[in-house]
Amino acid sequence: MSDHLTPGPAAFRQLMSQFATGVAVVSVVTDSGEVAAMTINSLVSVSLDPMLVSWSLQNASSQFAAYAGAERFAISILAEGQQVLARRYAARGSSALIAQDFETGDHGLPVIAGALGQLACTRFAAHPAGDHTLILGKVEAMAQATAESRPLVFFGGRFGALEHHH
Repeated sequence: MSDHLTPGPAAFRQLMSQFATGVAVVSVVTDSGEVAAMTINSLVSVSLDPMLVSWSLQNASSQFAAYAGAERFAISILAEGQQVLARRYAARGSSALIAQDFETGDHGLPVIAGALGQLACTRFAAHPAGDHTLILGKVEAMAQATAESRPLVFFGGRFGALEHHH
């Protein structure tokens, strides 16, 4: 038996929290040469030809201009041990970056050290989508962790890990 919810933002957010996602950090180099980083759980693989991904940028974000205007950005897919990083870069306002969290990939973009996977993208398109902007990126380079790692998961408003089955 399922409860019928009256459609509204709070009910919608609660319902969508039942959809488990991975967690990633989008990083850019701003016009002033600084690194900006933001935790997201909206990463979607869109196309194989060309290789495209998308993520949702909140229009009210304090760093909206830096992300919406970035010609290039990197996405780091977080591993289950990286909850501290996920929380740090999910903080509202200007997150104080910790340099040791990042390494510079061959593509010249900052990525999270020890991430499960890393994507370097060029902006393909940006589309208004309600109170967010859908950013599409064309994948130009990628790397994957060689160690046996598992993803950081977001479900029910909390970070967690996949249960390990042998």
